[in-house]
Amino acid sequence: MPTRRQAIATLGFAGAALTLSCPAAETDYRIRPWTGDSFVPMHAIRDGLASLPLPAPERRVEVAIVGGGLAGLAVATLLRDRDLLLVEREAEPGGVAKSGRWRDVDYALGSAYFVDVSEPYGAFYDMLGLVPRPAPEPENRLITARAGSSNALDGDLRGPYEELRARMARLVESPDFPRLPIEAASTGALALDRVSLREFLAREHIDPALFGYLDAFSLSALGAPLAEVSAYAGVNFLSEMAGRVYAFPGGNAALAKAMVGKIAAAGTGRIATGASVYAVEPAEGGDARVAWFDGQDPSRTQCVAARWVVLAAPYFFAARIVRGLGPDAKARMTVLRQGSFLVANCCFEGATSTGAYDCWTPEAGSFTDVLDAGWALGEARPRDHGVLTVYAPFRDPDSGRRRMRDGDGSALAAPVAEELRRFLPEVFAEARLAEIRLTRWGHHHLVATPGAVEMMRALPKRIGNVLLAHSDGQGMPAVESAIIEAHRAAATIRRG
Repeated sequence: MPTRRQAIATLGFAGAALTLSCPAAETDYRIRPWTGDSFVPMHAIRDGLASLPLPAPERRVEVAIVGGGLAGLAVATLLRDRDLLLVEREAEPGGVAKSGRWRDVDYALGSAYFVDVSEPYGAFYDMLGLVPRPAPEPENRLITARAGSSNALDGDLRGPYEELRARMARLVESPDFPRLPIEAASTGALALDRVSLREFLAREHIDPALFGYLDAFSLSALGAPLAEVSAYAGVNFLSEMAGRVYAFPGGNAALAKAMVGKIAAAGTGRIATGASVYAVEPAEGGDARVAWFDGQDPSRTQCVAARWVVLAAPYFFAARIVRGLGPDAKARMTVLRQGSFLVANCCFEGATSTGAYDCWTPEAGSFTDVLDAGWALGEARPRDHGVLTVYAPFRDPDSGRRRMRDGDGSALAAPVAEELRRFLPEVFAEARLAEIRLTRWGHHHLVATPGAVEMMRALPKRIGNVLLAHSDGQGMPAVESAIIEAHRAAATIRRG
């Protein structure tokens, strides 16, 4: 079953906070420095640094892990009894799961909740010492012009919505449910990968009145609208309607922080941050090599030799740094689509309750949904301030990447603030928007287009002693995908 899967990374953007003056003085708010993708070193690799020679290895380890997102951290956690080094480009590991804090409210920078607590996920969370807590109900609210300030899912759409939930519940129990791992998929489940989610919903006679909401859901969770995503991935994600969602304050950063704690407890010097890997050289019967440069000074290069390398990075990037990768595999890995989007954490002085954990706004032009960061706190939420986390995926990822790379935070924040006022006027009646904190994800996560699952099933997961272990390997950007891939890589290494 799915999660709120939104891949993230973090980068401090130099410069003072900007101030955006709105028409009315009482709506003035500050825009804080950017966080998000470190695109500069990655573009440097793309534009030529990937061809740099590898320096002599400075040390040898049994396992080198490239990428400190959820998959890389999970591999390191599972193999924490081994001699290992995890290399991460950002100043802080976490990948799809990082958080920020405003006053005493923790908020997600991306991935906010998860759903599946069955095996092997439940046992993994237990090992981390985490007790999943369901988000307080109601979990979802649908805001439309017709419904006004009420929840459209409690009005005219209640019947169609309950029918969809019942349909998802039946599918979850079916042998043809599109489950993880994708290698275990039935023939019937794989047939879903050949059609779009929109085609599937129409075929199942789901009320088209729900399509606006489901389009926003698909765009937010999978990086593309209904007509552009595989029904395999889409149904897997929509199945969360059949159960509960689990949310920690600050989102899924709790998972990443718990894993970092486990890795650190097993030994010092196991995570190297600020390191941009530009080359991975596999070996047959010997040591592989991993080379990186300092994110602040590309002239400073380092290298490590390893019995095993786990490449826990997106496939489109992995294909660019693995030396000796076959042209067919490289072509298939680099053709994969990547979504892009903005996350705007809006900090309010005053009461900010939105009436639900996740508010969906299919009629908004600048974002798809708004999470109430204080909702996960329950009765402990502060009553005089709060944070709303706004997810704003771009329908045109290339355009989104350009706009975020240009860095005009004012231009990106203004429509978010304006439409928040339009769709959540009750918040502005009780509170003042004091600050917006923008996070940019240029290559946020894999877009699971029709055929993506079958493509990932066919791609090799091993090149010599280099193992690919990233959520991409399951054809969808899921926390569960990352954990599945990590377990596979760890099992291969343990078998030797």
